[in-house]
Amino acid sequence: MKKKAKIKAKNKANQPPTKIESLKPAKDRSFLLWLFGVLAITGLCLIPMLNNGFTNWDDDVYVTSNSIIKVPDWQAIFTRPSAYNYHPLTMLTLAFNYAISGMDPFSYHFVNWLLHILNTSLVFLFIYKISERNIFVAAFTSLIFGIHPMHVESVAWVSERKDVLYTCFFLLALLQYWNFLESAKRSKLLYCFTFFILSLLSKPAAIILPFVLLLLDYWHGRSFTWKVWTEKIPFLIFSLLFGFITIKVQSAEAIVGFDTYPLWTRFFFACYTVMIYTLRFIVPYPLSAFHPYPSVNALGLPVLLSPIFIIGLMIFLWLKRKNKLVVFSLLFFIVNLLLVMQFVSIGLTIVSERYTYVPYIGLSFLAGMWLSKYLDSKSATFIKAIPFIIAIIFGIISFQRTTVWKDGDTLWADVVKHYPDAATPRSNHADYLRKMAALPAYVSRRDELLNKALEESSMAIKLKPTHVKAYVNRQNIYLVLGKDSLAMADAETLLKLDPSNSQAFYTKGFAYMRFDRQDSSLFWFNKSIEADSNADFVLNSRGTLLYNKFQRYNEAIADFTRAIELNPKGEYFFNRSNCYFRMGDVVKAKSDALIAAQKGFIIPEAYKSSLQL
Repeated sequence: MKKKAKIKAKNKANQPPTKIESLKPAKDRSFLLWLFGVLAITGLCLIPMLNNGFTNWDDDVYVTSNSIIKVPDWQAIFTRPSAYNYHPLTMLTLAFNYAISGMDPFSYHFVNWLLHILNTSLVFLFIYKISERNIFVAAFTSLIFGIHPMHVESVAWVSERKDVLYTCFFLLALLQYWNFLESAKRSKLLYCFTFFILSLLSKPAAIILPFVLLLLDYWHGRSFTWKVWTEKIPFLIFSLLFGFITIKVQSAEAIVGFDTYPLWTRFFFACYTVMIYTLRFIVPYPLSAFHPYPSVNALGLPVLLSPIFIIGLMIFLWLKRKNKLVVFSLLFFIVNLLLVMQFVSIGLTIVSERYTYVPYIGLSFLAGMWLSKYLDSKSATFIKAIPFIIAIIFGIISFQRTTVWKDGDTLWADVVKHYPDAATPRSNHADYLRKMAALPAYVSRRDELLNKALEESSMAIKLKPTHVKAYVNRQNIYLVLGKDSLAMADAETLLKLDPSNSQAFYTKGFAYMRFDRQDSSLFWFNKSIEADSNADFVLNSRGTLLYNKFQRYNEAIADFTRAIELNPKGEYFFNRSNCYFRMGDVVKAKSDALIAAQKGFIIPEAYKSSLQL
């Protein structure tokens, strides 16, 4: 009998592996083929983004109007928050982009694209390790991560460099921690901590990592001893530190107060966000860069009924509490959403697609593991077809979605299509159109763009009469159109809504300059600069006034110099050149005139002759 058993065992050993086992690569070649296949699909689905430009949604704050990346100002990068976030490593990468390409958007998008492909490969490797080298699960999970339409926002939006960068270090930290669990080498834990710090310096969302490490302990089958908890103490200390910094930075503007949304609404918002993020994992529709909060007086049935979904999810988790796969995957999803569940409302949107970038790894892993169980069943052919079907559907949607992020016009027009009664998208659209109308490339469409911007601003005011940004846009449009009295009226309304609004002060100063009331003009320009000392266009206007009307050339030069430091436009160099020329400093006047010409500013022939250029 023993001999017969040995023969049987030998025959079994010689049998070909099952269909599941055949997908676990014994050779590096098979592993690389799967990996490169996933990365190729991901790269192709998002490649249209490389033709995109900048938007006017934070891209100006992070790049186009951000003086600290242009110098670069190293001290400011590490000490000054940008867009109410402290993420110096992200700012360093943007400074790198500016150093190599200036304002050419291609390099910024290319780095985001590369980082996303790198992240997709890290997801592949991470899942491959924690799934016991199941190549199907690794490929499926990383493919969903790479091409899910909800992830386009994180990649195609230049300002979300922080998302793809922090995720890169976040995944590297998870990989090193898993290596630590398998090898027990303390050096791996140190590497994990190092990547954690780098992730924190890229985006504060990384503070959640210690809790994800505890999930990996659970998945690995580790007992929760005192040693396991003490290992996390350094991680928790830095999580608390960066959490404190983030709250302090965002409390001024980014965090919405309880007077806007009462405490009781936060519970419903939290339930709703978890429900929506779960459902849109399966059906990613509608997609929008902006999903506005509902009115407190009309939350709507989806929000009010969302707690039922959460109760159902909790019941499901309880019934499956002994199923390690379900518990790990769903908690991975939920834990990575904890910071964005709107218990503390941040920003202007109740749902933001970029917040699913890391959490969806958990749901994708769960789906991949479930599908892999049926690869040796009668339904194997259908199961194998599912990833291809998903790749086609999600791939096409993501491919098309990247073009929405082409510029501020396409972006906000898409949002208005989904939310026509929201004021913010319309005012943002107006802001972009107004700025485009001022560019030489759009001179033939100037009136068309300004009229469209005026229409969007007026509609935003109609939808929300207290909407500050809409008044800012409309007063500026009126100034460009020469309707100074209407601009002044909007400025007065704006100051009632926001008594220290620098833009309203500027409008009054500019209008008074046209009315030839120099003293009043200077007074309001001074107030505008006191309210916002980094407004380069206000400094330029005040400098122009000091030069033309008061002949205070030294003060004008100081204003033009500061404006150049903030935004080195050719117009500012030309204005400073005129000052130097009036003061008799022809050398400096020539130098500034040449720089202005290099930057595309057209120098009048008479002035060229005066300088002998």
